[in-house]
Amino acid sequence: MNSEPSEQYFPPVDPARVALDAPIRRVTLLEDRALVSRRGTVVLSPGQRRFFVMGIAPVAQDVSLRAVLVTPNEAVRLSDASIRRAMRIRRAEKDSDLRALEDSLVDLAHAFDDAGNARERNEKRYHTLLDMLYKGIHEVPEDAAWGRVNVQSWHDTFKTLFEQARAQQESSWSFYHQQLQLFDDLQRDLRRRQLMSRPDQRFVAWIELDLAADDAFEGRLEVDLEYVVPNALWRPTHTARLTTNGQAKLLFTSSAAIWQNTGEDWNDVELVLSTARSSLGTDPPLLRDDLLRAQRKAEELTVEAREVTVSSASVSGGGGAPSASAPSSVELPGVDDGGDIQNLVVQGLSTILSDGHPNFVKLFTFESEAETSLVSMPELDVRVFLKTVQKNSSPTPVLAGPVELIRESGSVGWTETLFIAPGEHFELSFGPQGELRVNRYLQMVSDKLDPIDKWHKKLTRVDLFLSNLGDAVQHIEISERIPVSEVEQVRISLDKKHSSEGWKVDENGFSKRTAQLDGNQRGTLTLWWEIATSPDVVR
Repeated sequence: MNSEPSEQYFPPVDPARVALDAPIRRVTLLEDRALVSRRGTVVLSPGQRRFFVMGIAPVAQDVSLRAVLVTPNEAVRLSDASIRRAMRIRRAEKDSDLRALEDSLVDLAHAFDDAGNARERNEKRYHTLLDMLYKGIHEVPEDAAWGRVNVQSWHDTFKTLFEQARAQQESSWSFYHQQLQLFDDLQRDLRRRQLMSRPDQRFVAWIELDLAADDAFEGRLEVDLEYVVPNALWRPTHTARLTTNGQAKLLFTSSAAIWQNTGEDWNDVELVLSTARSSLGTDPPLLRDDLLRAQRKAEELTVEAREVTVSSASVSGGGGAPSASAPSSVELPGVDDGGDIQNLVVQGLSTILSDGHPNFVKLFTFESEAETSLVSMPELDVRVFLKTVQKNSSPTPVLAGPVELIRESGSVGWTETLFIAPGEHFELSFGPQGELRVNRYLQMVSDKLDPIDKWHKKLTRVDLFLSNLGDAVQHIEISERIPVSEVEQVRISLDKKHSSEGWKVDENGFSKRTAQLDGNQRGTLTLWWEIATSPDVVR
């Protein structure tokens, strides 16, 4: 039972109510909120009984509160359940570290104001001295005209004024830099104060339960309490560890990063991580008329070039970017679950404190054989990267999120992955290889009009210069691209006569070829393509 004295907050709990111990058993985390489940045992005797459960999150949503008897009994009625709140009234209830931080904030604010006031006084004195110097300099010619020449007096006066003005200016700059340092310290402590702030430092909340038992009932019953709290969320994060000793293998670990600052600590609770989006609602979208219009076909065809991104997380393309035809009326940033709600249960009990700091819990791990290769996309980056292809051998899908890449030497960086279904192959890049270099040069060879068919033809050339600074033989998969046409009036073709042998072009215009480089060897590849447009095309 909670023994917290009622005089610590106002208004207090009704002294006629009996404290009920109902610890948190399970927390279901959604993308932007959490469902907290508690269970307690009540001792009932005939008549009305009133209980309270202290220490719930002050930010709990009142309308989400749900109280039910675990084992329904016709002789017992749960007549009312509600959330009550009160404000703490004693500063001594705050944590000692928080009180020290607030005292530091007050001292820093006073020091900042004092430095500002001192700087303002010095600047006023500085401008007063400058005004005296200005007037004194203008009086020198007048004194000389009247024959009142005293060089030593002028020298001593101006020297004193200049020294005092310089001292005031240096003091002003000193206070200015002191203010800058104090401002940085204030911002740092304010950020710490924000991180240490908890909703339950100013407010306290509890649940009040009213139960009624018939005259013939006396005994114990369990009560389940559920409510929704904001200020809680989770996101998936992954780690990929590659080992290349012998057969390359990839150890993939999927984890969850959890944050919560609800005002109640979740100690030794069951965690369920859900991708359900309860805030999306269930109302269907409104339908609107789509008017169709007919118009005369233009005699001239206007074409334009545009960039189109083709992306995929999987080798086959099934688990990559969302389909272009997918509805985009509602876009929610969050966890991509492939359209199928996932409820991931964390093994064992977990403790998540209400401090706003990230907590990491492991979800699952799988190991898969990895196919490694060296790839280069010179149009985007002149470096050569190590790529791995592996299979998701876990029965659980890999959710979209960041991936930390680790090799034998340690962490090599971060990347991102999209949704990967169980049993699906996917690719990862483990960073550039320092001993390999690629240089790319693009030039237009010719741009002319064919005198016979009047088609306009443009010939483009790409030269790739490769070098291997290491001793081992390397095979590099080169990926280039040529434009693709969607209309028959524009024809784009690979010039095989001038291009290096082995280029293969797919329907998206990606041209791929494997190049072999021996140790300390250089190589050259060329790729030519032609764009031909008909006479009725306007560019």
